[in-house]
Amino acid sequence: MAPSKSNGMERWLALLGRFCGEHARLVIVAWAVAAALAWVAAERLPQLLLSGSGDIRGSASQHVDELLRRDFANPRSELLVLALRSPSLDRKLEEALDLLDEIKERWKEDALVADVQTDADLADKRLRPSRGTGHIVLASVKSANARDTEQALRRLRSAAEPLLLAVRARHADLEWAITGRAALAYDLNRFNAEDTTKAELRALPLALLVLILAFGSLIAIGLPVILGWGSTTLALGLVSVVAQSFVVSNMVPGVASMIGLALGIDYSLFVIYRYRQEVRRVASEKPTLSPASLDRAALENAMASAGPVVLYSGLTVFIGMAGLIVTPLMETRSLGIGGCLVVAMAVVLALTLLPAILAVVGSATLDWPRPISSRLRGHARARWTKWADAVTRYPVAGVIGGFAIVLLLAAPGLQTRFGFPEADFLPPELEYTRGLKLLNAMNLTGFISPLPIVLTDTGGGKALTTERVPALLAFSARLLNDPRVAIVLGPVDLAEGWPAARYLDLYADIDAAFARSPALRSAYISTDQHRILMHLIPARGCTLEQTKDLAREVPAWMRISGLQIDLGGQPQHYNDIDVAVKKAYTASVAFVLTATCVLLLVVFRAPLVAAKALLLNVLSVLAGYGVVVYVFQLGHGSSWLGVAAPTEVVPLSIPLLIFCILFGLSMDYEMFLLSRAHAAFLRTGNNTASVREALADTGSVITSAALIMVAVFGAFAASRVVLVQMLAVGLASAVLVDAIVIRSLLGPALMLVAGRWNWWPGGIVHCRSRLRQPRRELP
Repeated sequence: MAPSKSNGMERWLALLGRFCGEHARLVIVAWAVAAALAWVAAERLPQLLLSGSGDIRGSASQHVDELLRRDFANPRSELLVLALRSPSLDRKLEEALDLLDEIKERWKEDALVADVQTDADLADKRLRPSRGTGHIVLASVKSANARDTEQALRRLRSAAEPLLLAVRARHADLEWAITGRAALAYDLNRFNAEDTTKAELRALPLALLVLILAFGSLIAIGLPVILGWGSTTLALGLVSVVAQSFVVSNMVPGVASMIGLALGIDYSLFVIYRYRQEVRRVASEKPTLSPASLDRAALENAMASAGPVVLYSGLTVFIGMAGLIVTPLMETRSLGIGGCLVVAMAVVLALTLLPAILAVVGSATLDWPRPISSRLRGHARARWTKWADAVTRYPVAGVIGGFAIVLLLAAPGLQTRFGFPEADFLPPELEYTRGLKLLNAMNLTGFISPLPIVLTDTGGGKALTTERVPALLAFSARLLNDPRVAIVLGPVDLAEGWPAARYLDLYADIDAAFARSPALRSAYISTDQHRILMHLIPARGCTLEQTKDLAREVPAWMRISGLQIDLGGQPQHYNDIDVAVKKAYTASVAFVLTATCVLLLVVFRAPLVAAKALLLNVLSVLAGYGVVVYVFQLGHGSSWLGVAAPTEVVPLSIPLLIFCILFGLSMDYEMFLLSRAHAAFLRTGNNTASVREALADTGSVITSAALIMVAVFGAFAASRVVLVQMLAVGLASAVLVDAIVIRSLLGPALMLVAGRWNWWPGGIVHCRSRLRQPRRELP
């Protein structure tokens, strides 16, 4: 039974609801099979993901990485470092050396390993651990991409572990870890996969509690959980397919799980809420209908009225996530792709699987136990009616109070210091972190993030010539004179303490020098001899921000005629990220605001409503970000989340992520509230009554949906990765403020103050046509 009067969208969604209801079991089985296949595919996802932001097209760091892979035989740009320590083993030096040699031989068998050296092989004493602090084995990996390097890490760990375990049987104090940039990516992938599962398990009981209070039905609470789990599983299964061909960030599972659970539950709340209303309405209008006919009519009407809200809400979230796809970072692009997929799955399941399940369950079973569910719904409606009356009586006070609360929460954002939290904020359980601590005891932490410097002859000739040796020595001395620099490795930095005269003598005949030492050429000279490679090792205690500053300053220090300088490595990569993200802000924010505004204008045909919705969404984003700065950068309450000290900085990508993800999520509630107010206004022509009716009618479901989102995001706030915590706290705070302050107070109050101008021109013209009112001036 279709609604008597409906537009095209409502009619099509009603027909879709009817089809899914009539073929309910087929629809349920089809989605169950799809979910099972997606679950199998999603199990393989962690090993396909990468950490970090990926290469940035056209950036300095990407250019240097390409040069190192293409032009140098042994660039030592991607090092994997085995660090081990055992006081008892050190007392048996021969046994320790035998262990290192065995590992070295095993590692040489890997096809991607270009060179392996133990600390005993290192002629440069600066690179050796201090006596008694431990030992190292260095593997130089030469691979085409980061994923290959991570897989090589996995093989090298497997090759070394049996040897190390055998020695630990004799030396119980043996500690070891294989670390490096690739190790950070690989370890975080596995860690995030485990953390996501734990967060989902933490979120489920909280979500169920809110659903019980919202529905009062033990049967009804299961449906949102099914949709939330199904949306996440299907999206991650699709992401695993995408990751076969494209690079995908390891942050995708966590963020997709957060959004999938929240949206799946949200949309099912909207549909079930409307379905229950339609059951009561149809039953009162046609008391003679059979239970089966009643359920069919209610389902079709519910899909006609709630379906467009779900669809348009999904489009707003999709737009927000799509804003991340236009960014230049692999990390944010991946989140955009994963987010778009999970939004699509949540909407499709809400419009197909949910009506099929409702058709099978039926309204009588859905409300079991009916006395409890009816009582809870009645109390909720009464409370929100009283609140709507209060907001209607004092709209100006509501506007002032709402703005004051939101701006107070947003204020800490003015103290933002952008940067990247240091290694102390990484989970101590990671093997990468354990290796970093072992290297720190050896004063060799710079091995993890060296700064490669490539000097290229601009005329295409030989870069290293006898005439350039004095200038290269002066450049090296300038580098070493900086307190942020511990070691410089290069053709004029072969060992500590070599005088300039020795290098001048060595390179009096360049070809002879290379003939006597092939390793010298392979380490520091490109295969065509057009480039020189130097490695700058940061000093112990040098922060990431200091090394980033160093990378920006070094090019000005190189003044060698005929040579061009290029810098790469992790510090330069982070500099490139900062530049790329700053450029992306304008494009992403403009795209999201413009596309959302167009959608709102198409749906409501009211410019003031669209402008107000955009303003309120921006305010909710600012409030959430202000809480992030207050908690993490300034450290107020961060210890409750397991963050021992203030991070003092916030990554530049966090505000962008919060904006793009949250903008669509918070628009969910705006669409739900506006759609009810719009429908009431078209029916009555009374703005005050329509806002009051919409607030009383939707307040309960909006607050319940928001509390579930807060529960889901809050569960991820207990993550052990500080970046995930920042994102989760920002989203949870913003959603809470959005539902309690903005949608329940500030938004309705602004609509009451604006009067009928809210709906100009489309809504007012429609009302005049329907109500046959004479034309008069707008108030």
